[in-house]
Amino acid sequence: MNIKQLRDLTVIDFDENRYLGIACDSCGGIGLKEHDVVKTTPQLTAYHTGKVVLAELMCMGFAPFILADGLAVEMDTTGRQLIEGFKNVVSRLKTIKVHLTGSTEENIKTVQTSMGITCIGMCDKDKLKYKKTFKNHVCILAGLPLVGNDVINNPDKILDIEDYEKLYLCDYISEMLPVGSRGINAELGDLCSNNSLDIEYEKNISVNLIKSGGPSCSCLITAEEKYVPLIKELIDKPIEILGRFY
Repeated sequence: MNIKQLRDLTVIDFDENRYLGIACDSCGGIGLKEHDVVKTTPQLTAYHTGKVVLAELMCMGFAPFILADGLAVEMDTTGRQLIEGFKNVVSRLKTIKVHLTGSTEENIKTVQTSMGITCIGMCDKDKLKYKKTFKNHVCILAGLPLVGNDVINNPDKILDIEDYEKLYLCDYISEMLPVGSRGINAELGDLCSNNSLDIEYEKNISVNLIKSGGPSCSCLITAEEKYVPLIKELIDKPIEILGRFY
């Protein structure tokens, strides 16, 4: 069995025509428990944590079909509230059906919200969005890299799961990379390295290139420049051209 790591995904040769993809993420200290650092509802915490792994798969061309949560909290009541958030994020997908499964901690009292999550998806080999960026393609940032309370306070500036699904369905997009904790600069460095390219940045970029992107609040998109207006029409979130590849 051929298993390889592509960006944040584990990719397995499933058969002659398809890949199996596995994405993982973790979240701790965000919720309403005693020692949570960022206070917000468990439902919102789960929504964004689930969004991260779903987005990582869809950005590479995978259709997710299983979302598994390992919740380091009791079922009553935090666990049930987190599960509500996971059900919310998968229910918003219009073209993809995802099965939810998981486990909770019933033996030890917990004082901080914590979880690990895994998502599994399938992709036709010819639809894999990897090493598909070429010279003169532009790099577009959709959404803004935000973390912590900024995520809670700026819902109009971050990508939702519906935005990721719309982008996933676009055949004119070459590659997509959700921005994670390493920030835009690190994600772009990997993209350039994988495609043997470099990037010439625009002169007046408005975003911080090294700031953590939080729970996939923004996404790097590569495409021919003629498709930029279509992408702007597709999602009602901040859109900025960061540069051009050479």
